[in-house]
Amino acid sequence: MLARRDGSEKELYAVYYVVYGSLAGEDQLVKEYFWAGPYGELKAAVNKAQDLKTSHDNDSSFVVRRYKE
Repeated sequence: MLARRDGSEKELYAVYYVVYGSLAGEDQLVKEYFWAGPYGELKAAVNKAQDLKTSHDNDSSFVVRRYKE
């Protein structure tokens, strides 16, 4: 379960799948889909994104961003 964070807690990171152009939808140029996370450590999120990229035929659409609640 996710809890509301106050300013004293560290940032959370997540892996998102990003699509561009016509794949994003009619009125959007870019759309992100939450894929994995959140992670408290940036390195853990980066490692997960790399694993996903490798397991999906080197798809570079997996990116790490700050977690959006």
